[in-house]
Order: sequence, then C-alpha cells, then structure tokens
Amino acid sequence: MEIFWIWLSLLKNVGPITQKKLINHFQTPKRIYDATEEELRNIKGIRKTAISAIINSKSLNESELIINRMQQNDIKLLTIHDRFYPILAKECKESPVILYYKGNFKKYETAIAVIGSRRCTTYGRNVAEELGEKLAYLNIPIVSGFAKGIDSYVHAACVKEGGYPIIFLGGGVDVCYPKEQRRLYDKILESGIILSQYPPGTLPKPKHFLQRNALISAWSTEVIIVEAGKNSGALWTAQFARNHGRRILAVPNQLYVKEGVGTNQLLEQGAIPFLGIESLDAVKNLPILYEQNLIQKLRSHPILSILTTATSIPKLALQLNMNNEDLMNELFDLELQGKITIRGNIVKKTNGK
Repeated sequence: MEIFWIWLSLLKNVGPITQKKLINHFQTPKRIYDATEEELRNIKGIRKTAISAIINSKSLNESELIINRMQQNDIKLLTIHDRFYPILAKECKESPVILYYKGNFKKYETAIAVIGSRRCTTYGRNVAEELGEKLAYLNIPIVSGFAKGIDSYVHAACVKEGGYPIIFLGGGVDVCYPKEQRRLYDKILESGIILSQYPPGTLPKPKHFLQRNALISAWSTEVIIVEAGKNSGALWTAQFARNHGRRILAVPNQLYVKEGVGTNQLLEQGAIPFLGIESLDAVKNLPILYEQNLIQKLRSHPILSILTTATSIPKLALQLNMNNEDLMNELFDLELQGKITIRGNIVKKTNGK
C-alpha cells in the first residue's frame, strides 16, 4: 500500500488539498490509482489537469526507487490515516497526505513550536536554551526546523534534558543540513523524530523551507518566536500560525537590536508577549508539574544513583566515564540543589548514606 501513497504524493498538478479530497472520496490511494476518468470527473472540485495527471501517470518506478532508499536508510512513512498524524495538522490545507520520517513517534496532545533567526543574539540563545530545558522537564514536545541559531539551540537543550524534539527539514530526512550539525542530528534521532514531506535523498532548496515552516505551525498548538529580524523566515511561520488559528507568542526585545525587529513587530500586531514559561497555555499548572518532573529528574540522576556511600571524585569520574571538568560541573549543580556535599575530595549525599 505504501507504494500507492508515494505515487499519489508525486503526482504533478495534484496538490495536498486535491489529494486529501481524493482520499476522502476513495478512502485509499490504490482506489485512486485504479479510478476511471469518469469516476474522477464525478468528484466535485477536481480539475481537469489533476484528472489528466492521475490517468496518465501510472508508472510506479519512481515510487519503487523511493521505497528502496527508505529501506536502506531506516526511513518510515507516515500517512494522513495514521493515528500519529495530529488531528490539528490534518485540518491545515498545507499538510501533505504523507510524510517521511526517521526516529520514533510519541502520541501527544500539546506541542510547542520554538523558532527564530539563524543569526541570533546571546539573549536569544539563552531564551531558546531555557525553553528547551524547561519544556523537556515538563515532557512537552518541541517543534522546530534544524537551522543554525534558535532552532539548534532549543533542540540541543531539549535532547540534553531528555525531552522530545520534533524536527521538520527542507530536504530528505536522510540529508543532514547543515552538515556541521550531524552530532545534533544523531542525538535527536535517539529521543525524537525527524520528518519531511520530501522523498529521501532530496537536497534542500529555498522554496522548500516555506512549506516546512507551514508544517512547523500545523504540528504545534502554540508558536513562540524567540528572535526574528525584519525579513526572518520565522515571520512566515508566524503568518501560517495565524492562518491555522494557533496561539502566537513573541519574546520582547530591545528597540534598536536588529535581530528583534520582527518579534517586536509581531507584538505590535497582537502577538502575546512571552515573559516566561508561565505565558504558555500548555503549562498553566507549571508550579506542580515542574516541581514533580524536577524531583523525578534528580532522583534518576546517574551520580545520585551510584553515590550509595561517600566516594572520592577520581573514583566517581572512573565509574561514570566522565572527565573531571564535566563531573565537577555536575557535582556543583547537585550541591547547589542541596543533594550532595563536597568535602575536599570526597562526595556524599546529604542524607548521609
């Protein structure tokens, strides 16, 4: 059946709206493939160019090649009939009937899009990283692209804290772009998912990113624009979010910072000021949830789990396979949280065990 879904998605002059109309009528892409010209003409709103494309495009060769590449690269297919395809996304006209993906799906009711400029300020980076960390603590998925800047900072923080990242690419899911972010790409696949409407092997093109931005909005319940200049692509995502009826939030910025011109304009146009995680509808009960998740995170911290008795720092470094600098950073954090005490070279839990 996958081959006919792919065939449908590849048809020229048959866009997502028409594809969904056909699926609603015929129920399966195989029945569309087998439909006669007369059957197609009887469907209201189907143009002659679309009918011609369906009748005259019966080759499955390209679809077979795509399936072979999927099998070679551990790529799966999500169809609009799948239970993991968000209901809110199905209602958006830009949503395709299929998406290619790598990684693992989780069912969710709420997801927050966090987007912004590639060239961001330190302020923008700090906001993105804090969002990634806090949303991960709350087990709320984060939707974004994979560009440098805000996108990469929010997802790096998300995966570090064990969150669930949802990434949309402007090329095939097997094409890591930018190439320099390969390590982050691999990390995302360990805990999240990478999706694209474009077949495996497709190289990113400027025109692809507009459609990608539409999907970022479609798959989210709220959209946060962290930082955006005057002509930032993030503003297009905000426009899609407005069309989709999503809740739009923008991070206020200084008046004379060019990286914040776009976000300040969004605020002027009615976007909700993002003043902290409590600004999100998804986390109105933040104090309870945040505390519960933070306690659970601390209980499961690898250092605390092996620190059954007072232990020397060098021994801990060996047990955890960590270098001294990274270990000391973790230890200082735990000490500030009151979970451990450090006396000279010896570490122990505050409960004295």
